[in-house]
Amino acid sequence: MSQKADKKSWLITGCSTGFGRVLAEKALARGDRVAVTARRKDAIADLCAQYPDTAICLELDVTDSDSVQAALDTAFDTFGRIDVLVNNAGYGIQGAVEEVSEDQIEQLFAVNVFGVLTVTRAALPKLREQGGAHIVNITSVGGRTAAPLISLYSSAKFAVEGLSMGLAMELAPFGIKVTAVEPGAFATNFAKRVEQPANRLPAYDEAHDQINALLADHVFADPAGCAELILKVVEAEEPPKQIIAGGFAWQVVEQTMQAQSDEMQKWRAVSEAADKQ
Repeated sequence: MSQKADKKSWLITGCSTGFGRVLAEKALARGDRVAVTARRKDAIADLCAQYPDTAICLELDVTDSDSVQAALDTAFDTFGRIDVLVNNAGYGIQGAVEEVSEDQIEQLFAVNVFGVLTVTRAALPKLREQGGAHIVNITSVGGRTAAPLISLYSSAKFAVEGLSMGLAMELAPFGIKVTAVEPGAFATNFAKRVEQPANRLPAYDEAHDQINALLADHVFADPAGCAELILKVVEAEEPPKQIIAGGFAWQVVEQTMQAQSDEMQKWRAVSEAADKQ
């Protein structure tokens, strides 16, 4: 596969639908090379048929380290390097902490947190060796704030935010940039795939009704806008370490940060006195 010097080579996880799919399409349309990955290759085969010279379609299950390594090896062997690694694969759960089973919690973290770690750790040796890259971790507005019934999802995304922040400092000496992208409400099929709790409890019926009504009335944005945001971020000389995607998410995060700041100031004297006893 030939490539112009100004074009990038990507590996994107979770490309069967949603942001991963749209981002892969946009990167390929502008002439970049993309390792398009999904758990099932047939879900992405049409992209490789449409872009036979610049796309490779690979099976990649972020919870299977052998699958991850095989996909990365093929991408590096085919392209020679990976300029942009996008950890996009993930899903949500809508349920109170006591409604969700242990198996559901373990699987949620296996995909949303440990999957990001597995892919990133497997890629890092070659990313360092090649002298630079950009890791983009798709988190969520739920990685900067929380709400009833998404506390477990938020805890997973908060973990990826912390990971991304530390990695950005840890990898800077090697020319590797890290950005956490925090989408709000976009018209992907994410909401339809949100898992319901294993043990629904009547005590939380009102909370479920409220969040379902909110989702039913909300106007969801075109995911193409978030994909364009990512393209701008990876072209920037000094990309942000965190970036909010969408006006809805911006308002939610701004309100959360203001409330946190207000609470910090309210309790400042008590906080500062803690190390003076």
